Amino acid sequence: MKTTVEIPDELFREAKATAARNGAKLKDLIADGLRLALGRSTPERRLLRFPLVPGKRGAGPLTAAKVNEIEAAEAGERDARHARPSRR
Repeated sequence: MKTTVEIPDELFREAKATAARNGAKLKDLIADGLRLALGRSTPERRLLRFPLVPGKRGAGPLTAAKVNEIEAAEAGERDARHARPSRR
């Protein structure tokens, strides 16, 4: 059913952004909120399937430790690029 409601601008922007981050529509977020307010459970969402992308041979599995290592290396490179040369 279609209806019109007034929502404060800031609440609308926050709700719209939250829906977008979750890959949902604003109407679904609002419906879930109404279900929660009425004491009903929200419907189960189906899982998304991401495409598999082949990695480099011999790279091994991507673990949290490996992600942290890559992020630290990239941060170091970024810092080096943005470092100001020292004046002598």
